[in-house]
Amino acid sequence: MEAVAHTQHSHEPVPSRWPIITAVGAGMIPIGLVSSVHGWKNGIALLLLGIVIMLYGASRWWAELLHDRFFGKDAIDAESRLKTAMILFIASEAAIFASFFTALFYARMHAKVWPPPGMPHFELLLPGVNTFILLFSSVTLHLGHNALERNRKDGLIASILMTIFLGAIFLCGQAYEYGFLNGSAFNLKSGIFGTTFFMLTGFHGLHVLIGLIFLNVVYGAVLRGQITREQHFPFRAASWYWHFVDAIWVGVFSVVYLFGHKGA
Repeated sequence: MEAVAHTQHSHEPVPSRWPIITAVGAGMIPIGLVSSVHGWKNGIALLLLGIVIMLYGASRWWAELLHDRFFGKDAIDAESRLKTAMILFIASEAAIFASFFTALFYARMHAKVWPPPGMPHFELLLPGVNTFILLFSSVTLHLGHNALERNRKDGLIASILMTIFLGAIFLCGQAYEYGFLNGSAFNLKSGIFGTTFFMLTGFHGLHVLIGLIFLNVVYGAVLRGQITREQHFPFRAASWYWHFVDAIWVGVFSVVYLFGHKGA
């Protein structure tokens, strides 16, 4: 066993094609979005294809990483580097959301009234219920961490499944709201108000979907016995990401729905 640990060091990643595939899918998303806004009828199809490729590539990449097993000092070094990488990744995502919030604040600051005339005023009931669902999903995931610390595999599995279920319900609620707004002729092309709303809420919804894929990969790892009380960073990373997505939604809900009006 020691020979195996010394022949494959944690600082030598196994070559993989999935990061490149994931990056290609991620790059197709803004291209499809911009193309759609500029009138290319296949822009949305390209965007959706990019999302599918990105999610599939990311899930295969994460599953591949879960097969790496480290021992002794290699395990400590690997977890330290993975923590740093995950923190930097979340920080980069926070910067992207910060740019969207900045665009929204800038548009509101230079508008006499917000929403602009002719734009819808959002109801609070559905977004409020969605907020409760997403916040409760953070609680269920935290309970899963407690179960892991107590070495209760059944409790961990139940918590992950409940979190996945709640996240899926959140996305269904957001899809219903989008359908209702589109029926009111409000979409991404509805001026700066529509652009900022759909970019901010849609980008967050994409992150919820990525989080669900992440949790599904971790769920499979738990079933295969790859997540233990001693080595469980993949679960911890998924938890960090999920709590980050929940925190961002609190900001979105507050800025867009609760305090999203400005008088003349």
